[in-house]
Amino acid sequence: MGLFPFMAAQAVAGGTGELPEYKELAYDYDNNCLKKKAGRYYLVEKNEALKIWIYKALKTKRFVYQAYSHKYGTEVDAVLGLSEDRGIIESEIRRHITETVMVNPYIQELAGFSYDWKGKSCCLVTFEVATVYDRFTWSSEVYVT
Repeated sequence: MGLFPFMAAQAVAGGTGELPEYKELAYDYDNNCLKKKAGRYYLVEKNEALKIWIYKALKTKRFVYQAYSHKYGTEVDAVLGLSEDRGIIESEIRRHITETVMVNPYIQELAGFSYDWKGKSCCLVTFEVATVYDRFTWSSEVYVT
C-alpha cells in the first residue's frame, strides 16, 4: 500500500505473516514534490516512510482518483459546514482521520488527539501514531468552512 500504486509493498513477506520493511520515496513537504540526492529519487524507510504515507493519505480525497483504491484517501472534507458545535466537528475529524490512517497495516493505533483552532475555519489536529516500529506525533490542518 505505497504512496504510488506502481510501488505497492507486498502484503506479506515470504508467507510468514510478517510485514516487509515499509519504504517510500522521500518527499519534500514544503515544495510538494519528491526529494532527490545527487539527481536521483531515493527511498526512506520505516516511520519516515509512514509519515509520507499519512501526509499523502490525508491530502488525497477518497473515491476521486482512479489510481488509488477506495480504501485510500480521506473524506475529512465532509465536516465542512457540518455543525457549529466544535465538539461534534472534532469528533468527526477524529473519525475521518482514523478511518483514513488505520487502513495501513503498519499503523497499530492513533491516540491522544488534540485540537488547536486557528479562528473558526482551521483546526490543527495533533495525535500520536503507534506503528510496528515505534511511536511519533503527527499534526495535520483541517479546514471546516
